[in-house]
Amino acid sequence: MAFKPAFAQNSTKTKPNVLLICVDDLRTNIGAYGDEQAITPHMDALAKRGVTFRNHQVQYAVCGPSRAVITTGLMPEVTGVIGFKPIRGKIEKVTFLPEYFKNNGYISAASGKIHDPRTVGNGDHGDGDDVASWSIPYVAPVGGFDVKNVSMDASDLPDEEYLDGIIRAEGINLLEKVSKSDKPFFLAIGFKKPHEPFIAPKKYWDLYDNTPFKVAENQKAPIGREDLKTYVPHGNDVKQNMDAKTGRLNEAFQLKLKKGYYACTSFVDAQIGMVLDKLKELQLDDNTIVVLWGDHGLFLGEHGRWNKHSNLEVASSSPLIIVDPRNPKARGASFSAVSTIDVYPSLCELAGLKIPNQPTNKNKPATQPITGRSLVPILNDTDAQVKIGAITLYRGQRGLGYGYRIKGKYRYIEWVKNGEDNFYELYDYEKDPNETKNLAVTDRDTYEPLLHKFSRNIRSMGEGDGCLALLKTAPFEVSAKNKKYILLHDGDGDGIPDDKEGAGDNDNDGIPNYLDKD
Repeated sequence: MAFKPAFAQNSTKTKPNVLLICVDDLRTNIGAYGDEQAITPHMDALAKRGVTFRNHQVQYAVCGPSRAVITTGLMPEVTGVIGFKPIRGKIEKVTFLPEYFKNNGYISAASGKIHDPRTVGNGDHGDGDDVASWSIPYVAPVGGFDVKNVSMDASDLPDEEYLDGIIRAEGINLLEKVSKSDKPFFLAIGFKKPHEPFIAPKKYWDLYDNTPFKVAENQKAPIGREDLKTYVPHGNDVKQNMDAKTGRLNEAFQLKLKKGYYACTSFVDAQIGMVLDKLKELQLDDNTIVVLWGDHGLFLGEHGRWNKHSNLEVASSSPLIIVDPRNPKARGASFSAVSTIDVYPSLCELAGLKIPNQPTNKNKPATQPITGRSLVPILNDTDAQVKIGAITLYRGQRGLGYGYRIKGKYRYIEWVKNGEDNFYELYDYEKDPNETKNLAVTDRDTYEPLLHKFSRNIRSMGEGDGCLALLKTAPFEVSAKNKKYILLHDGDGDGIPDDKEGAGDNDNDGIPNYLDKD
């Protein structure tokens, strides 16, 4: 059975607090995800207190759409936020995650970057964040040391002179303020590093003076995906270290950039540590659900790229750690496929709140279910699954590309473009962790049955809900000679095809029938 909070029928005073920590461009290069070079003691300590989701995928590897997903529980095509458009411009009466908690007896507050300001507010430019979401009026932290037109800087200044230091200080002030309320709180704190430029205090750079960094192993596009574009960071110093013929950065400069990224990650880790220390000092840590979430990853030279904007592994994956101190089962690491879109319903269930529907658009009263699935079953059992694959969307030169990351070794990608046949990608991370070749092109005949299986899975059992363009197209068609090798769609391996079991939840344990092994 799913963990049912004992306080669900009690007064709001007994409900858990929620601390949501958002980090911009956070790769899985932290200690808790197995990176032995990363110096991230505070995020690592947090991970030991909860569940680390080692196969977490964002819905869109750009900050605006990704943040729209975590606060609406809806896919990018549904909200219209593919890029930077105001969410309420399409779904005026959408209920954002902090707003929903506020409407249910919580005091809500935020410091730093929660939404991208271009996706909220009352116009083209937004107003910093969503007015309706916060009990305490949102004020965007401003100021801090900055350097223009460079990709990195390591000035010898205290943390408080940088914007993330200011965000941390304001976040702690808000934590002290909401802790005095009779209501439970929903506090969101959003840090802007390690987003480029890689600017952090010198002491964090110094941590990595003796670290033997290496440049990314594969700096070429995958074979069978040769049209993948390359990108470099911004800054005049970048131009001075770039080969004009190849468009690639020299290796010495790449290593400096990599050191800068790690320095910024350690800088943010220190700020997170100070927030968590304050939570403990206020004796709130035993009744506060903590969520640490990266809005997407970032290429550091992989495929010749220094951006996100992709549905490949490095950009689509990011840390997700959930700590529920009330549940002794909620410990360890899970490799099950999970998504950013799952955070909204998970927090609702953990707080004993009904998972709401959202309006379909600003002109109609009809509603639609939140697309995500609660991760509470995985908090109770890290081997549990609530979906076969996690979807990452990206709009590129091939149209709309739907990445589907499976528990285990595969990433399947299907591109949809009007007037053209769907294009496919498949990567095996056990045999090819650096994505050197697209098996859907290089070994198509061998992998046709698997392409067919994944193209069916992504369209069935509700896993592709909200993938509007994809669902208008047919699954991959196996050639005649391979039809005899078509694979059963059997998510839980019990010998019964998924279609026969269905996506219901007969035993009400939060795990769909087709994935329920009991």
